[in-house]
Amino acid sequence: MIDQDWLKESIKQEAQLKFTARWENAEFDSSEARQAFQAIKNTDEWKTFKKVMTRAYEKTITSNVLNQLQGLTDLIHEAGEE
Repeated sequence: MIDQDWLKESIKQEAQLKFTARWENAEFDSSEARQAFQAIKNTDEWKTFKKVMTRAYEKTITSNVLNQLQGLTDLIHEAGEE
């Protein structure tokens, strides 16, 4: 059986990885763009953005997990009825 705390922590970690992959590791063609992005990352607005986006990723991942679990539950019920 899956431990609920483990699942929540795994979802949180996955959300942080998604944010990092999309935003923290963004690559730019020009050094000017890289420098501007680095400056943005040093602001309070960036911290807020990171928090909000990570929560959004957590919600999406949680929804996906719940949908997959529902699908498994439906499959088990169907198998039991046959």
